[in-house]
Amino acid sequence: MKFSIEYDHMPDKALRGNSRAHWAAKLKPKEALQIETKIKLREVGAMPMSKVRIKYIAYYCGKPIDSDNLIMGMKYAQDMLAIEGIIEDDNPTYVQGLATEYHRVKTKKEVKLIMEVTEIEG
Repeated sequence: MKFSIEYDHMPDKALRGNSRAHWAAKLKPKEALQIETKIKLREVGAMPMSKVRIKYIAYYCGKPIDSDNLIMGMKYAQDMLAIEGIIEDDNPTYVQGLATEYHRVKTKKEVKLIMEVTEIEG
């Protein structure tokens, strides 16, 4: 089983791994990402999975975000997989792989991020 969620933006700068933002500055972007992810999970009809692999596919038109910072920026979206009951937890037992893929686009209108979740055997 597999599903994808598409965002029309990269994770907020305050949520990325290299952010030095105060915790209070992260609250609004965190909540916005979680609400957006919850809605999108329900729209795609995501069903429970035992173990998954997550791939983030970034279409960017500026300086690319380092892989570790992109993954950290999507932490709260990944948390929603557990909160919504798609996976039991987001620890390494259930999320057995994280990957990133980058594609350069010409305009900001083309910028998007796809979170691809694939169930794996085991």
